[in-house]
Amino acid sequence: MKGFCLVAVVVAMLMFYQKEPVYTLVIIGVGLFFYLFYKARKSGNGNGLLGAFLSRNQTSQDRNFDDLMALIMLQQLLSNNPQGSSASREISEESQKRREEIDKIQREVLDLLDSD
Repeated sequence: MKGFCLVAVVVAMLMFYQKEPVYTLVIIGVGLFFYLFYKARKSGNGNGLLGAFLSRNQTSQDRNFDDLMALIMLQQLLSNNPQGSSASREISEESQKRREEIDKIQREVLDLLDSD
């Protein structure tokens, strides 16, 4: 019975694919997502959606270390890094100097062309 239902779904999807291929791919994607979600919930290990497929036996020390690393990375993303802002300030100053040099050379070239 399960095999018959699967064959019926495949035939229906092929028929629908001939009319609307984009919607068929969306339906297949949503179905795959719910299948993975169901399998992750059924396994019951509580590691989230992909936990059933990517899990490994972790000790509490490993989990604490992973949480600590995630917290450090989050803190670095959210902190206002003065080194980064000074580097961008130096880049903008160098860019301004180059722009001034280009403008100076451009004026000199235009003056030389005007004098002819």
